[in-house]
Amino acid sequence: MSTALHYFLVDDALLNFPVCNSDISHGFNSDHSYVTLHIQQGQQINQGRGYWKLNNAHLKDDIFINSIRDIIRETQAQSFDSYSGLWDVIKMKIKSFAIFLWYKN
Repeated sequence: MSTALHYFLVDDALLNFPVCNSDISHGFNSDHSYVTLHIQQGQQINQGRGYWKLNNAHLKDDIFINSIRDIIRETQAQSFDSYSGLWDVIKMKIKSFAIFLWYKN
């Protein structure tokens, strides 16, 4: 029988430190596994500006809409193995463009 580790809980004070190494070991005479997490102390990760969310006001801007249409057309002109791959790239490019506008303003 196989199971998966769905999440790992750590103290909030450790969230800004980079993880150097992690390992899952089987427990002796147990159906549980041990998780080892090595954290690099002294070098905190600088956090960014936080959660980004699309500004819906851009959806009423004709320049933004035409730019998104151009992004879609340019991306469709490239070759992809699947529609899901194409869709993922389109979403990534639209998000990158919208974030660029967000930082610009």
